[in-house]
Amino acid sequence: MTPLEVKHAIERAGFTQAKIGRKLDPPVTPQAVNRIIHAGAISARVHEAIACAINRPVEEIWPEYYLRKASNG
Repeated sequence: MTPLEVKHAIERAGFTQAKIGRKLDPPVTPQAVNRIIHAGAISARVHEAIACAINRPVEEIWPEYYLRKASNG
């Protein structure tokens, strides 16, 4: 998915980047969530939170990271 598609999916699911960040323990800022959506940073726990919020597998949202990681062992 493109970053824009991820953002729209988050909105359609009734979430915001801020709400996703606040649900994490410890919480992260909306700016951190945004950086992760745009692949400027990688965080498995934020990826999982986003995937859960939009009901999609992380491999579908970020295949360039998770499918490559799986194929490398």
